[in-house]
Amino acid sequence: MTEEQFERDYPRDKYNYVHKSSRTKGPMGETEIDVYEIVSKETGKVVLTATRTEHTQIRGLKTTTNWDW
Repeated sequence: MTEEQFERDYPRDKYNYVHKSSRTKGPMGETEIDVYEIVSKETGKVVLTATRTEHTQIRGLKTTTNWDW
């Protein structure tokens, strides 16, 4: 799922994105992986644990961002 789709489904005005952990992959750190808990502002409960992956292609410097759960 793209970042735009994810933020449309889980808008920041209704949910808090609580950062839990980070790591990088690749010889030049071109892939960043962050884990978030998506918490409802209304109930205070975790509704989803999601992984955000941002990858930058070294050639052309194109960046893609995806969410998985």
